[in-house]
Amino acid sequence: MAGFGEKKDKKKKTPQQKPPIGGDILLKNAINHHTQGDLKNAEKAYRAAIDSGLLNVALFSNLGMICQITQRTEEAILLYQKAIQTNPNHPNAYTNLGGLHQNLGNLEQALASTLKSLELKPDNPDALMNLGGIYKDLGNLDQALASTLKSLELKPDNPDALKNLGGIYKDLGNLDQALASILKSLELKPDNPGAFQDLKGFIKELKLSASNAKNLTRVYELLIHRVDISHRELRTIFLQAFLPTIQKASISEPIISGSNEALKALASDWRFLKSLTLIIPPSSEAEGFFTRLRNELLNLAIHEGTTPRQVKSLTEILAAQCFLNEYVYTSSQEEDDSIAQLIEAAAHNQEDTNRYLAIIGCYKAIYTTGISPEFINNYPTPDDSSKELITAQFKEPRQEQEIKTSFQEKQNIGDTTSQKVQEMYEENPYPRFKFADYTNSDLANTIHKSIEIETTRKSLSFSDELKTSTATPKVLIAGCGTGNQVIVASRYKNAAITAIDLSISSLAYAIRKSLEYGMDKVTFKQMDLLNVAELGDIFDIIECGGVLHHIEKPSKGLSELIQQLKPGGYIKLGLYSEIARKVIVEARKTIQTLGINSTPESIRNFRKKVLAGEISELLDLPEFVRDFYSLSECRDLCFHVQEHRFTTESLQKLLDSHGLTFCGFMVPDQIKKLYQEIYPEDYDMTSLSNWGEFEEEHPSTFASMYQFWAQKKS
Repeated sequence: MAGFGEKKDKKKKTPQQKPPIGGDILLKNAINHHTQGDLKNAEKAYRAAIDSGLLNVALFSNLGMICQITQRTEEAILLYQKAIQTNPNHPNAYTNLGGLHQNLGNLEQALASTLKSLELKPDNPDALMNLGGIYKDLGNLDQALASTLKSLELKPDNPDALKNLGGIYKDLGNLDQALASILKSLELKPDNPGAFQDLKGFIKELKLSASNAKNLTRVYELLIHRVDISHRELRTIFLQAFLPTIQKASISEPIISGSNEALKALASDWRFLKSLTLIIPPSSEAEGFFTRLRNELLNLAIHEGTTPRQVKSLTEILAAQCFLNEYVYTSSQEEDDSIAQLIEAAAHNQEDTNRYLAIIGCYKAIYTTGISPEFINNYPTPDDSSKELITAQFKEPRQEQEIKTSFQEKQNIGDTTSQKVQEMYEENPYPRFKFADYTNSDLANTIHKSIEIETTRKSLSFSDELKTSTATPKVLIAGCGTGNQVIVASRYKNAAITAIDLSISSLAYAIRKSLEYGMDKVTFKQMDLLNVAELGDIFDIIECGGVLHHIEKPSKGLSELIQQLKPGGYIKLGLYSEIARKVIVEARKTIQTLGINSTPESIRNFRKKVLAGEISELLDLPEFVRDFYSLSECRDLCFHVQEHRFTTESLQKLLDSHGLTFCGFMVPDQIKKLYQEIYPEDYDMTSLSNWGEFEEEHPSTFASMYQFWAQKKS
């Protein structure tokens, strides 16, 4: 086809004969490319239109959007300003400029631009939504709520505005409304990492109630399918949802009987089964139920020669739970003998492997049994429960073993205390986890933004490496353990991460998990942090959570780290609180007095006595500390070879002696709110003497650790 309306000229035109394309046509072409997502050709056409001399507000504003998306923020600002100069009464250019200033943290400029946009076009739902976000960032929550609700009146099905509304309700303390808003946002836009990211921020604060049961159940179902969250935060909801049924099922004697309707309900509830592959329930009643159930399943295997078909999946799921908690339940000598008998049978033929592997996995990790890898690989895996059994207990541990074997730089640890700590974590890599809080690269913040979110000090200074979105800041994670901190560090945009740890077993786990998340550019090294200078590098930030208090001299370890931190750089620390760990101190004294060793069997027997109430001094231990319910966590909690604890006063001395400025504790919003009510004059919430008084009145405030950022003086 030649064209429309004119005959095709048979005469060949030379390039010089082509008439120049007008700016309006170039702009139209650019918009077409832009609409189709072809940013490269859109930008090319926009720039050609500018070169043609065209002055058009959409031209500059749209090109500014492309520059903003591609992180050329300075050019984007200039283009938005050019758009405003071209047409001072065009609201979209002000909206775009305001949004960019908001992203950069220039909130006053963002507010001025957005208000100007709304002055020109009062009923712009997108500008109103942005205004709500700016007010939220400024702490003006009532205005944030009003602007966002008005935006939704104009555009009710806007998933982004609903997501923002959820964040505002969360900050206001209206968690049920926050939950409802974010759930509605997800219904409109199911693939929305930002909404899930917001949910992660307050899910552990939610409690099941009549008013939120429907919404919370739906969110729980969504979250147990996610691989980018730490499901530990769902433990409270799990117990609220399932413990009453577990209690009913426990009444039956035996548990496995045709009349136990509660057990049937649990065995057929996919949410319950899925949860047990992800969550260790911190409940003595749940543990007692699972211990009895495991014993009954073993007796059925021994006496009937197989696991009944109707409980096969439940057996595989129980094996997943036992592997997750590292076989923390006690077993009798009779059970141990029976399992040895089943392992012997399974080692000789495929049929017996198929019959007994699931119940064996409830007592012993199958990769350690000596059963033929061929038999294990041929185990039938028609469903998720059977796949989980083979993946978690066989394939993944073998991957870790391959990683350990291939480790090039195995170091001899010289410090005596470090050697003992290393030995402990080689035996029990800590913590074992299924999934972790991973941040999609599109949602990652520059490090300065992350630190601002996690601190309370208002006037922080940052180097260009920490502020610029195109920079590659160097991050050291000192004592990375099994890699949870590494995966959580995905929240840092473009970070070059180095992770060190004493334990090869822990590093192998960390490497496997980081690769699962596509974090293949992390540098892992076996190293005592006392020797961190051997890395030969200086870092923009350092994270060291839960490590220094296990060194013989924490101050020396901190000194070594600070020497590798740039002046003006930041360090994130996690240290035990003397006040919060009174129960643990009592437990450690009792363990020492009774001469209990830190072997798996000794730890199991200690826990059994505690749960049975046989150690009167430790009756509160299982309820007070949720880490009590897995083997490695209990060992780390009560049996660690070295532990130091701090007060806010000793923290102040530690920071002062190393030239560090305290930037505020990382505590839940309700704690911050209560602190501000008591100490309104401490605007930055950085008075450690005030926090000392606060902790005396609220001794569980730092039950996990003191966690905080500090800045090295320039």
